[in-house]
Amino acid sequence: EDMSRKGTNVRMMRFIGMAVHVTFVGALALAPSGIARSWQLMPSTLSSRTVLLSAAAKVALDQNVLPEAASKKRTAKRRDSICAEINSMMMQAPDSEEVLQLVQEHRKTLNAVNVATALHRVAARNKVKRARRDMLLRDRRFELLIDALAQHTSDEFSGSARSVADTLWSLATLQHWPPTLLKPMLMSVSVQLDRGSFEGPQLSTVVWSLARLQCKPVRLLERIEEQAVSRLPEMSMQNHANLLWGFATLKYKAAMLPELCASLATSGLLAAAKPVEVSDVAFALGQLGEPGEHALLLGCLAARASPEAALESFSSRQLVRLICAFTALEATDSLPDGLLDAWVAAVRKAHLAQPLLAADGTELEAALITLGIDGVWIKSSEILNTWNDLAGGLGTSREYTDEELTSAFALIDTDGSGDIDQAELKVAIKAISPGADDATVEGMLALSDTDGDLQVSLDEFKKIMRRGPPAKEGGAAKDGEVDA
Repeated sequence: EDMSRKGTNVRMMRFIGMAVHVTFVGALALAPSGIARSWQLMPSTLSSRTVLLSAAAKVALDQNVLPEAASKKRTAKRRDSICAEINSMMMQAPDSEEVLQLVQEHRKTLNAVNVATALHRVAARNKVKRARRDMLLRDRRFELLIDALAQHTSDEFSGSARSVADTLWSLATLQHWPPTLLKPMLMSVSVQLDRGSFEGPQLSTVVWSLARLQCKPVRLLERIEEQAVSRLPEMSMQNHANLLWGFATLKYKAAMLPELCASLATSGLLAAAKPVEVSDVAFALGQLGEPGEHALLLGCLAARASPEAALESFSSRQLVRLICAFTALEATDSLPDGLLDAWVAAVRKAHLAQPLLAADGTELEAALITLGIDGVWIKSSEILNTWNDLAGGLGTSREYTDEELTSAFALIDTDGSGDIDQAELKVAIKAISPGADDATVEGMLALSDTDGDLQVSLDEFKKIMRRGPPAKEGGAAKDGEVDA
C-alpha cells in the first residue's frame, strides 16, 4: 500500500513538472528576445535555467499575455453559446413581435447568423399584407436589425451560404433594399460563388431576390448560371420557376436557358406544378424565348393548364400570361383543339366579376388582336364596372377613348336602338354582378339619364363616364370632381 501511494505521488510530481515546464516554455516564447537569447547561452543547470524561466514567466504575467489569451477564448466560447440560444429562441418565436423584441434585448450580442434568422422570420410573417410590411419598416427595432446587418463584414456574414440566400430573400420579400446593404450583400454573394458553396435552390433564391430588388449585377449572374447548370437536378419545380422568372424580369438572357428548359420539360415536375409556377415559366419563355423554341416545355405547360388538369385553379392573370406567351412565341397553333378558347373564356368570366389589372388587360387585348380574336369585352366589362361604382359613389372616372366607350355602349344596347333601357342594363349588370338588384340598375340609370326618359343615350353615357360621380349634396366638390 505504501509502495502504491509512493508510485502515485511520483507520477503526480512528474505530471506537475511537465505542466510547469510547458507553462514556462510558453512564457519563454512570449518573453522579450533578450531573455530568450540568454536561455540559449546559459549552461543547462537546473538553478540557472529555473531563474531565467521565472523571469520570463514574470514578464508574461506582468503583460497579462497568457491570462488574456485564455480569457478571450473563454469569452468567445461563451458568446457563441449565447448566440446559439438567441437563435433557438428566434426560431421558436410565435410572431414577428417577439423576434423584434429579442433583437432589441440582444442587439449588442447578435452575430451574423442571428441577424439572418431574425430577418427571415419577420419577412416570412409579413410577406402577405402590405399594411403590415409598411408598419414593420417603420418599427425602430427593425431599423436596429438592419443596422446590425450592415455592421457585419462580408467575410463574417459569408460564413453561411444559406444565411446569404435567406437574407436576400428577406430583403426582396419586404421590398427593402437600403443603399448601405448593396455592397455588403453583393460581396457576400460573390464570396459564396468563389467557394462554390451555394446549393441549387439557393442559387435560384438569389436570382429571384435580385429580380425582386431590381438589381442586375451582370457578372454575378454569369457566375450564378455557370454553377446552376450542374445543380439543376437539385432544383424543385419552384426553384426552376423562380430562376426563369428572375432571369426574365431582369431581362437577362442566360446562356443556360436551353439546358434549363430542357431539364424542366423532361423532369416530370410540371405534372404537379402550381398555377403560379406554370404562369412564371410561361412569362419567362415569352420574354426570353424566340418563335419555334422550347416546344416540348410549352406542351407541358399547356397540358398542366388544360380542363382535365388544373385549369379551374388558374387565376385570370395567370391565364393572361399563358395566352400572351404562346402568342409571342407563335405557338397557339400547337395547342390542343379548344384549349385557347377555354383560356379566353375563363379569363372573360373572371373579368366580368373582377376586372383585370389595367396592364394585364392591355397585354391581353394586344395578344387577342394579333390572334384575330375579338377583345372588345375587355374594356367593356371594365367600363360597366366603373359605371356601377360611380352610381354607388365609389371610384372615379377614367380616361376612355370614344371608340372604347362606343364599343361598350353597343354591347349593352343589345337591340341597337341607340339607347340603353332598364331591361338591357339589368341584363348587362347581372352578368358581372349576379347579386345586383333593381335598385342598383335604377341608380345607374338615374346617374346618367339627364332628360328623364328612363333611358341612357350614347352622349349621356359618355358624359357620365368622363365626368365622374356628382358631389355629395350640401358639400363642395372635391379635387377631381365637378358639382352636379
